[in-house]
Amino acid sequence: MLDQLFGGGLLFGHTRFHDLNGVPQESRRRHEHHVDGRLVGVLDGVVTDGVFLSGHSAPFGGPDLVRPDPTVGEVVGLVRSALDALRADGVHTARIRCRPPEYSPAEPLVEYALLQAGATVEHCDLNQYVDLRHLPAGTDPLTLLGKKRARDVRADLRLPFTLAEATTDDDVATLHGVLAANRAAHGRPAGLPADYLARAREAFPDAVRLLLLRYEDRPVAAAVVYRVLADVDLLVAWGDALDHGLQRSPMNLLAHSLVTRALHSGARLLDMGPSSEKDGTPNLGLAQFKRSVGASPGTRKVLVVTLR
Repeated sequence: MLDQLFGGGLLFGHTRFHDLNGVPQESRRRHEHHVDGRLVGVLDGVVTDGVFLSGHSAPFGGPDLVRPDPTVGEVVGLVRSALDALRADGVHTARIRCRPPEYSPAEPLVEYALLQAGATVEHCDLNQYVDLRHLPAGTDPLTLLGKKRARDVRADLRLPFTLAEATTDDDVATLHGVLAANRAAHGRPAGLPADYLARAREAFPDAVRLLLLRYEDRPVAAAVVYRVLADVDLLVAWGDALDHGLQRSPMNLLAHSLVTRALHSGARLLDMGPSSEKDGTPNLGLAQFKRSVGASPGTRKVLVVTLR
């Protein structure tokens, strides 16, 4: 069924993703909405203690539609029928971690339909993304950068940097070490464990990319990127080594390299993720950095509907 959905269906709604996270079969819910025998879309999630969560163990979830630009009636019908089915199943709360509005023309309609169904905004993140459709064929991604930053990246491109996938257990451990140390230095909780990253890559070999940036043979930065839809990349985690020992931060080059990789692999969006804290307050430094490497601002909301 997934191959009928726009973009192949969101990775976070895939059976293999729930398997990866050890979700019991009895907790999984997948509502399909049909009109005149034709599949319109699905809403996938997990029920725990009477609460349905779409985006379980994931940054976001939300409805998947077959058409990239569905009608208002199709989206409203999917949302209403899914909520009715959950209500009939004894679920008392539906929590939808909505994907960013830029993912498809359906996303604003999903938000509208949920708000019309009585949803409230529980949380809102500042989210930033690079719209690769704004780069005509043959355009150098360096045009996204300001003059000084572009000059620095050009200089770095002449140096012995390499960006390659972490393919061995040692590489994955190195990547995890870079990211874990970076998060700890910034007072952030630990990220995804090394064994989880390895299992995620095994479960989704064509979608999960574990990337190490090296200067000569020394790891200086790392990134985890998921292809969450057929043409959308999500930056799940990134950071530089605390002891990279370079004249300039390698993050400018890493950001440029991720944009270039996404563009050359046919992506239309590179979602660079939230630039806000757990409570939604903006991380001004991170927001400014992402802006400086070509990212535009957006939002990522969590909507909650009481079903009783």
